[in-house]
Amino acid sequence: MHHVVIAGGGYGGVAALKKLGDVANIKVTLIDQHPYHYLQTEGYALISGEIPFERTIVSLPALCAYYNNTHFEHKRIIYFNRREKKVICEESELGYDTLIVAMGSRTKLFKSDKDIRSYSAGAKSLRGALYLYSLFHEELYRRLESDKDINKSFNIIVGGAGLSGVEIAASMQQFFNRFYRQNALVCSNINIYLIASGETVLKGMHKSVIRYATKRLKKLRVNVYTNTRVNTIDKHTAFLSNDEQISFDFMIFAGGTMIPACLETLDLSSNAKGQLEVDGYLRSVGDEAIYVIGDVASLSNKKGKPLPPTAQTAIESGSAAAQNIIYKQQGKKQHRKNVKIKGIAIALGSGSAVIDMGWIRIYGYLAYVIKNVIEKMYRLPLMWRVYRGYENIDSCKIK
Repeated sequence: MHHVVIAGGGYGGVAALKKLGDVANIKVTLIDQHPYHYLQTEGYALISGEIPFERTIVSLPALCAYYNNTHFEHKRIIYFNRREKKVICEESELGYDTLIVAMGSRTKLFKSDKDIRSYSAGAKSLRGALYLYSLFHEELYRRLESDKDINKSFNIIVGGAGLSGVEIAASMQQFFNRFYRQNALVCSNINIYLIASGETVLKGMHKSVIRYATKRLKKLRVNVYTNTRVNTIDKHTAFLSNDEQISFDFMIFAGGTMIPACLETLDLSSNAKGQLEVDGYLRSVGDEAIYVIGDVASLSNKKGKPLPPTAQTAIESGSAAAQNIIYKQQGKKQHRKNVKIKGIAIALGSGSAVIDMGWIRIYGYLAYVIKNVIEKMYRLPLMWRVYRGYENIDSCKIK
């Protein structure tokens, strides 16, 4: 039986799993250092307290247990041995016939201050989201309990004004605004600074989208800096390229990503960002037994323009790579895949969003409702599989 190992349980890895599950003559092993699939697109709502913790995760052991030919390995990958076709984990190793690399990216932190990790976080992981949720609620609690702290200034810098930066700045600011309205708490001195290196936020997007998002951020009272970079950080002070200084209590990194270090051991062709090069069939350049999908793949559209790392591109590339593996095992011709973004949904705090599908753009509350429907359409089928998988969990080999 052909053994496919999927390294990573994010959007791309789960899409590949769904396609390969219960395919005849194929055995699947999913490896991830976490026992859950984190729904990152709903993470900002978790940070702002709009949704409960359990709505942002999907059990990978139970999801794998739904399929007869699949099992889950809760392990951290150390390196890959291409010559022997093995994935080396902390306490074990696993052989494969075909490998799907779907490990996603991680937040790139600013390195100028050696202590920056003690007062900063990224928002791409569940751990980061929960940390930010706890941090903000602790700050509000101090203001409720202390006359001394109620007027104390609290500054947050969001470094990077792309999709993630804009979404998290808008969600946090509305979170504080909502708390102020409901509890008559002084939040006017809780300041969020969104730092954009380009002339606008959401650089590269349609002008009307940028205009609407900028107007929304201004209405929420987010402090937006454009054409500005953080040059250095030292002891809770950010020194900006415009010669300004901002003293801050916490920084959220949303301006860059990097691939997991263990992928370097594959020794495959990569681009300047470290993403692995792929051919039209989503096979790695240099090893046809390895398919690369999602954030760690150097994906581009049919015009050769690089695609941003999004849940949508991860899902599409994961499903396409899995289908090509099936074709190959069935002796059929593999299909070249034109990965594309059908539309982008941007959350701008509770009750407001933008959806840009190129030919049509939707703004405000309607976009917010549509975005929530899209997220439910992704989550609910997975939760149904998880529910059914729990019925088989005792017979599933979970190591």
